[in-house]
Amino acid sequence: MLKLLSNKAFVAAFLGLLVAVLALFLLEDRAEPPEAVADVVPVRHSDITETPRVPNGGSGRTDARSMVASYYASVLEGNPTASGEPYEPQRYTAAHKGLPLGTELRVAYGGEAVEVVVNDRGPYVEGRDIDLSLAAAEEIGLTASGIAPVRVTVL
Repeated sequence: MLKLLSNKAFVAAFLGLLVAVLALFLLEDRAEPPEAVADVVPVRHSDITETPRVPNGGSGRTDARSMVASYYASVLEGNPTASGEPYEPQRYTAAHKGLPLGTELRVAYGGEAVEVVVNDRGPYVEGRDIDLSLAAAEEIGLTASGIAPVRVTVL
């Protein structure tokens, strides 16, 4: 009987100690956030804008960049673009993989230039950087070659 009592006492003491440790752990004051969260800055409403951010931080024009351009086929007319609007060949628009939708660009080729708005993603053909709408490509004479090096400036 004494051995049974000592086992019960041991189990009770062990359970008491376990409850005490768990209580200390669960009731620990955790007012300080972990170190990894300390660098997170909340987004202020004033940081949210309807206008796209320009890659140079909005300090005016960026340097012109050389890109390889092609143009959309008319057969794509009416298909949705990444912006949600349908592709309209007569509008001056462009597709780019990385620039924010809504970014305005000046595209120059062969002594001519046209201003376009990025409203789609692409091109998805290796070696090409920007796709122009049919109207924009015709405006600068790009339709004759179909693919050509152009100078692109973010406005």
